[in-house]
Amino acid sequence: MASRKVMSLVLVFAIGASAGAYTFDDVIVEYWAGSGSNEAMVVIDFGADSYAFGYKWEGGTRYGKDLMDAVNTAGSLDYTATGGFLNAISYSTYSNVGQGGWPMDWWSYFVSANGQSWIDPGEGFATRVLSDGVWDGWAHQSTSDWPPAHQPMTPIPEPATLSLLGLGGVLLRRRPRNKLCG
Repeated sequence: MASRKVMSLVLVFAIGASAGAYTFDDVIVEYWAGSGSNEAMVVIDFGADSYAFGYKWEGGTRYGKDLMDAVNTAGSLDYTATGGFLNAISYSTYSNVGQGGWPMDWWSYFVSANGQSWIDPGEGFATRVLSDGVWDGWAHQSTSDWPPAHQPMTPIPEPATLSLLGLGGVLLRRRPRNKLCG
């Protein structure tokens, strides 16, 4: 009976954790750049791997390029851009991805309000104004298809990991009962 309750709680937790919009707390963030009360996230999707980077700022108008510049300066992500077009990104084991350019090696730019539904912003990252809580995304494309073949995948823990974390929490809450012997 108790194991049935535990499994039910784990299942409810796993389903609930995978539904709805993502928050920045749900994401596996490589590192944060800047400081302030406003936050934005950028997801870099190399196809096989995705990475998320956070950006914080206080007051004033900021643009998608400011986010990329801050992340570039704060850590080991590196990028090059020309005339508002992102040319190449290097991070982790990836070096100068996108350097080949159109039509078979390029980056597409997306924005999202929730980290799940991505859209084309209709403008470049140098002119797109950031607001608190927004998501920027870059997805590497290796085809000349338009619209782009794939959108960014936000790096979050998979449901199995979330289930194990939930199970661990449930088990930690269970306390052994001491019986007094008389």
